[in-house]
Amino acid sequence: MNQFPGVDLDALRAFVAVAVHGSFHDAAIELSLSASALTRRIKRLEEALDVILFERTTRNVVMTQAGQLFLPRAQSVLRELEASLQLVTEASRRHSGQLTIACIPTVAKFLLPKIIGNYHRRRPEVRLRLIETNLATVTRRVSDGDAEFGIAFLVNETPELAIDELLTDPYVLACPIDHPLAARETVAWRELRPWPLIVSGTTSGNRRMLDAALRDIDWRPDRLIEIEHLTTSLGLVEAGLGISIIPRCAMPRDTQARIAIRPLVEPTVARTIGLIRRREGTLSPVARDFRLTLRRMAPLDASYLSGE
Repeated sequence: MNQFPGVDLDALRAFVAVAVHGSFHDAAIELSLSASALTRRIKRLEEALDVILFERTTRNVVMTQAGQLFLPRAQSVLRELEASLQLVTEASRRHSGQLTIACIPTVAKFLLPKIIGNYHRRRPEVRLRLIETNLATVTRRVSDGDAEFGIAFLVNETPELAIDELLTDPYVLACPIDHPLAARETVAWRELRPWPLIVSGTTSGNRRMLDAALRDIDWRPDRLIEIEHLTTSLGLVEAGLGISIIPRCAMPRDTQARIAIRPLVEPTVARTIGLIRRREGTLSPVARDFRLTLRRMAPLDASYLSGE
């Protein structure tokens, strides 16, 4: 029985990261956590041990004597665990394999490159096949078994599919930097009505998500330009042809000097990006390994992807 229920691996990793970086901010980035989530883990650990591990000031984070005593032991536990996991993984690893993943384009472009790079360095023998497609095709490929899992969002609950949540991705306004709405800190959905709107077609997952979430308010302008791909909408916005609504993670960093991004409120609407899998059946060892990498490295908030 655990005599210290607040002491778990997440808490130990949080403590070691803060101790090594000497900064809650840098530790949160390393662990892909929000500042508040990291603070809660440290507080839970301190309460479980009944000690103060860090002295916090407005500028510095300094370990207490208890923290200095605890650090090498926490590091030893994590090293031993990592070595044990590596041993088990190597023992069960296949010499070769292929993994097919279906994903929506924004995920493929902005979330997966770093994760795939990390996985490929550890498992260079595995062939990865990415199917970049729309939401309907992602779910169909997973349901039919053409892909071991998908990375996307679900508009409606699907009995045969389950989703492991990875990332909260709010919808935001994209408008030219000289547009009147760019002067606002936040924009209400109803304030979009006077302006030409560039929006995904009615069959797209994003459009269906928005229509369902905003069914009770009158928000849509009459003048619409419908597009197939989010990158097209950004080009049209940059040309001054209208405003657009996009998921936060779809906003490339290199366009932020030319396009203003503003949070949309009243209400706030977000899609939950996750790993979509069949409820029945089990993942292959290769797929389970990639799933662990994905869950470990995926940020919790889309702002990490945009450099905020």
